[in-house]
Amino acid sequence: MRARTCIALLLLVTVSVTSLLRSPVLLAQPAIATATGQSEEFSDATIEAYRSELASLSGTYDESSGEIYLSLANALWEFGALQEATFAFQEALQAARINGGLATDAQFTVLNQFNGLLYETQDWEQLDTNMYIAADIARRIYSPADARYIRAMTELASWKIRAFQTRVYRPVNDRSVQEAANIYRILMRDLEAAGQLKPELHVKLLSSRGLAYFYSAKHVAQLPVEVFKAVSPASQSIQQCIPTILSVDSGVQPSASACNAGASLDPEFYAAQQREKNNTVRRHLGNMRQSFMEAIDVLEEMPDVSERELAIAVLNLGDANLLAGDHARARTQYGRAWDMLEDSLELRNELMGQPVKVLEAILDEIPRDPRMRSGNLPVNVSFDVETTGEITNLNLEAPAEVLTQETVGAIGIRLDQTSYRPRIVDGRPVVSRLTVPASEL
Repeated sequence: MRARTCIALLLLVTVSVTSLLRSPVLLAQPAIATATGQSEEFSDATIEAYRSELASLSGTYDESSGEIYLSLANALWEFGALQEATFAFQEALQAARINGGLATDAQFTVLNQFNGLLYETQDWEQLDTNMYIAADIARRIYSPADARYIRAMTELASWKIRAFQTRVYRPVNDRSVQEAANIYRILMRDLEAAGQLKPELHVKLLSSRGLAYFYSAKHVAQLPVEVFKAVSPASQSIQQCIPTILSVDSGVQPSASACNAGASLDPEFYAAQQREKNNTVRRHLGNMRQSFMEAIDVLEEMPDVSERELAIAVLNLGDANLLAGDHARARTQYGRAWDMLEDSLELRNELMGQPVKVLEAILDEIPRDPRMRSGNLPVNVSFDVETTGEITNLNLEAPAEVLTQETVGAIGIRLDQTSYRPRIVDGRPVVSRLTVPASEL
């Protein structure tokens, strides 16, 4: 039984996932500096001063107007006028484009600050667009070895994965989570062509691509079967003929019949579509495993690779198989990591002595990470982690006034999005109980 179901049964709380995703409990939001009348008056005077300066420019766009719009946007944001702040950020971005062109470094300053507001307002569609703009600018003006290019590309890929994982945003166009794996592929290709694909970064990107392939498989598994092509024809032609009566006499009748031609759905067509869907899921899962295996290969070729790095890479491969439901392969890798650390009992206990979130440290923390947060609440969450990573026997320890519907729902959603590697003993997963603060979920 999954965690969210357990919470509902234990606490008899009915939670709307859609409403909770919009709840301020789930996202860390910046405080607005309007706690006193003095700060409100200051912000209001500042906003009016910026507006007056813009009015004097008569709608022209130059470097000064871009700076004023950016300052106005931040002042409005601080004041709590979020819709007006969004418009001001858009104008600041427009000014940067007019003055410097479609791809300039100046736009990054605007985009980074603008994205902070979009996280607060949960305007995921505009945020998604901004991420693409930043990646496109980076691709145009920076070399593959530039840290700003690498950061913009990995932030876009991380955002795609986090958005799918947390369900905060599912695009209606082609910008699905499947793009994340392609972004990592392009990044590795560009870095390799420039001779800048260092082994440590290579391992990081391969592991991130593996995680992207897993969520791509989940994305495909949720698609309706009708979107998949099939080799079998959708329909087959049929012709049905019925003899006609041309005489009232019995006996032999003149040879005549009425025929009707048409088409009927071929029952094999649906089966062929389902096979194509299943094959696509398998392909993504196979690519996931291959990515983690390649990361191990890169590490093994490094002369100075540490025991910890190699063991973590092997455990990651085991975790990937655990996520895919291939428990036999997962156990094989867990046993391999256990044997590798035979002479490092302290490290073995650190990595496998208790359940841990699978593949949690692979993705970089992107600014204002949209993952669900439960805040610094006085809540302890206890649960059993089964050998398959499933969470059972959930219990929340907290004062009754803390366990509001929103708090319980946020914790349930976060757990439902998380899988745990079970504790490993003698190279095999075992059932164990884990207690963690809600803030660490």
